[in-house]
Amino acid sequence: MQECIEDPTTSNARKRVLRSPRLSQIQTPLSYTREPSFGSPVSADSAATQFTVNCGTNSIISDETSPSTIKKRELDKDVEKNVQDSPMTTLRDLTYFEQVQQWTQRLQRTFGTFFVLLVATVYCAQGFMSFSKLALNYFFKDNLGLEPAQSQALLTLVLFPWGIKPLYGIMSDSLPLFQYHRKSYIIICSFIGLWTFLILSIPNGITTPFGSVVVLTIQSFAIAFIDVVIDARVVEVSRLDPVNGANDLQSVSWGAMAIGGVIGSTLSGPATDTLGVRASFFFAAVGPLLVFIMALRMTEKKVSNATNMCMNSATRQLRHLKEAIGTPVIWKCALWIFLSHAVVPSFSQIQFYYATEVLHFTPEFLGSISALGFVFLLLGTLLYNSFFKQISFRRIFFISQLSLAAISALDILLVTRTNLKLGIPDQIFVLGDTVIVDVIGRLKAMPVLVLSSKLCPKGVEGTMFALLMSISNFSFSVSEFLGAIIASYLDISRTSYQYLWCAVLIRSLMKIVPLFFLFLIPTSDPQMIVDDLDFSAEDSTTSSDSSPSGTIRLDHAAKSCSPDFEDEMRQLGMKTRNFNVQ
Repeated sequence: MQECIEDPTTSNARKRVLRSPRLSQIQTPLSYTREPSFGSPVSADSAATQFTVNCGTNSIISDETSPSTIKKRELDKDVEKNVQDSPMTTLRDLTYFEQVQQWTQRLQRTFGTFFVLLVATVYCAQGFMSFSKLALNYFFKDNLGLEPAQSQALLTLVLFPWGIKPLYGIMSDSLPLFQYHRKSYIIICSFIGLWTFLILSIPNGITTPFGSVVVLTIQSFAIAFIDVVIDARVVEVSRLDPVNGANDLQSVSWGAMAIGGVIGSTLSGPATDTLGVRASFFFAAVGPLLVFIMALRMTEKKVSNATNMCMNSATRQLRHLKEAIGTPVIWKCALWIFLSHAVVPSFSQIQFYYATEVLHFTPEFLGSISALGFVFLLLGTLLYNSFFKQISFRRIFFISQLSLAAISALDILLVTRTNLKLGIPDQIFVLGDTVIVDVIGRLKAMPVLVLSSKLCPKGVEGTMFALLMSISNFSFSVSEFLGAIIASYLDISRTSYQYLWCAVLIRSLMKIVPLFFLFLIPTSDPQMIVDDLDFSAEDSTTSSDSSPSGTIRLDHAAKSCSPDFEDEMRQLGMKTRNFNVQ
């Protein structure tokens, strides 16, 4: 009985990060996902490419003579030479350990050891947020004594900050804080996240739903802000290696997040059961604490705090974003991304209450199920990259959505206890349901991320991608809120699940509705249309000497990654790994 969650990756040209719903879990997070990284001993900041126009007047560098440009050209030559001179059979004969070793050495040479460790630490900490998710569910159910519908409605409010992520991107790109575009925001937000966990861990500290929502919303804001800034920084630094940089850093980030998610989920059950909810919140503070420590050591080029230029930069970004979203192919795809989730009610909290009150699942079992979810999300990613990425968007969406509707209907067997009559224990049924839903859900999430990356015009890549992910996150919130309304109407409570089967049936039928809106998805590659929208030229003429902080200029454009090119890179041992949380 598990809702699938989407989360972001894309072609080599524009890889970003959902839950995710990291996302991501969205990055979703409820212990929110999907999403800091910064600083590099190889002058990553002087090589940063603009995601939006940098408003600092002290950040002027020469593109022709800057260390980043020279290093990028050297890397281009090295990569071209390696691809031409290295026999394909020789690389294929390398053992897996040797391929990983070569990949690790390339990461160290290109980005620096500290920056790689920074990315790994930050994303691992994000994945470890799963440690507090189970404790949060029990906190709402036992400590606050909320009904399932009430709990789900409040958690929907908590996730609101994930729906306005583009504002964070514009703020960090246009308004340097203490002369830093990234570092200051990461330090402040990680410090806020640390204290929210400590406040929640105080015995008898937060005892009302209102106080809980306030603290958790602030926490959600801090994590979402960090997510946006991290994505921007990783994209900036990946330009040091335009051929492999995006793939390599995405592999590090998603791999680290998966490891953190598995560790957090595995430990969450025993910790919640043995130590209690408050103690679990206390130990969950380890994640933001590590981010805070790493951010203090982060290196970044200082810029000016010129207010007028900052306002002009923000205004220009908003204007470009408005023009881009007005393009038919973009707004139609964005509408489908929203409708594919918003019209389907979600019953995540109702399912949690049912699992604990009726099925009597222990915290250890629920934590194990969550950990397996991370593993099978990775499996779904591998399946997509291996067998499904050549399939058209419409077809893969049709197959995955129809499959999810069918799998969802099977939950009726569980809530009516028919599975026991068929001789299937509850644990086995839920385990099988989790495996299938996570794999199929990922097969749907991956093309959504790829499609989103293809809808990002030059000059507003970061802001547009953040907007599309915000639309996706907001659609999940609408889905959760719709589920809370239906549960309340059906009078589903922690003591009455008589009509839960009706809720499951409604959910299964509504999963078919997005199929009728597939006409919004283009039949051809939308990137050919979107590439005609180039806002980077205007930005570069407006601030031609400005050192970037976000907007990817023409002279820094990343090479696009066609399926053939991705296949070639995989044969060379440069595998791409994608993952998510919500």
